[in-house]
Amino acid sequence: MVKYPVTKPDLRNCLNHIKPYKPGKPVEEVERELGLSGVIKLASNENPLGASPLAVEAMQKNLSKMHDYPDGYCYYLREALSQKLGVRPEQLIFGNGSDEILSFLALAYVGSGDEAVMATPSFSQYEFALRLLGGEPRKVELVGDNFEYDLDAILAAVNEKTRLVFLCTPNNPTGTIIRKKELNSFVEKLPDKVLLVLDQAYLEYAWDPDHPTGIEYIEQGFPVISLRTFSKIYGLAGLRIGYGVAPAEVVADLSRVREPFSVNAMAQAAARAALEDRDHEERSRKMVEEARKQLAEGFAEMGLRAVPDQANFCFVDTGVDSKQVFQALMQRGVIVRTGDIFGYPTYIRVTYGTEEQNRRFLKGLKEALAELS
Repeated sequence: MVKYPVTKPDLRNCLNHIKPYKPGKPVEEVERELGLSGVIKLASNENPLGASPLAVEAMQKNLSKMHDYPDGYCYYLREALSQKLGVRPEQLIFGNGSDEILSFLALAYVGSGDEAVMATPSFSQYEFALRLLGGEPRKVELVGDNFEYDLDAILAAVNEKTRLVFLCTPNNPTGTIIRKKELNSFVEKLPDKVLLVLDQAYLEYAWDPDHPTGIEYIEQGFPVISLRTFSKIYGLAGLRIGYGVAPAEVVADLSRVREPFSVNAMAQAAARAALEDRDHEERSRKMVEEARKQLAEGFAEMGLRAVPDQANFCFVDTGVDSKQVFQALMQRGVIVRTGDIFGYPTYIRVTYGTEEQNRRFLKGLKEALAELS
């Protein structure tokens, strides 16, 4: 018996505000479709140097344990991070990427009609996690050519319905930061019962000594959580592992909504080993510093300007439709992120690559702009 159309429960109303995430095609599929080889992806802020050799070795050693469930408490990784960061073990929460911890925050603190304040353009997962629980976002535009945070405007957007405030520093997609002096004042003025979520996925790339770690506020007893990840400088994006540092009381709340085995054993082993490889971390940081200079020089030659950043990517105004730039670059074997998804249709976001990758990108961009002019 065949029954059409399919009947099903009604979709929850709050989900009508969510657009499903549309991932880009795998590099291999792009190569097949376009008849290319050696396509480079500079779209997802991954580390082109890959993972630490120590992390790879740690995963290989754990292959024989694949039949066992992972340690739900992340005991050994928790101990290693506790020592590295100088925080208590009970101040750490782990997730299947820091994205999952955003979901924990919404599950723990957001109900239908509650609000969260966030900047725009910024990371889309804040709104996603909020909408999932029937919450409402209040967005505050970044200001000026350098896309700076207007913390006064963000504070003014906080009201009696606000449960969370999201600040991404360095910010995705602009790469800009918030400095300690500004954030100190903001944290002190934030009303009680509002949790500040500092998304610091790109923290290890920030070179300004006045950039906050977030931990200084937690030590002083403020309701702040600093979200970190092993996806970026540590090169473990494919393993999906992130963590948060927060007051123990906040971690206890988030632990109520955490699934017991969401962080797999391979990710835990690799992350713990990656923490020990300071050389790999420094090489990754150095590569970004050199790439930033290389692209800045290339942009200057083309009369373009990138937003000053402290991340492993840049946000640059091409002056033309970014979707056309994307297509022209892809035909040349280079994949970037279009700015229209962030509300800036002439910008592209470009991950810093190796010297050769950057050279190919700059050559392709120059040709693409000439073609589109």
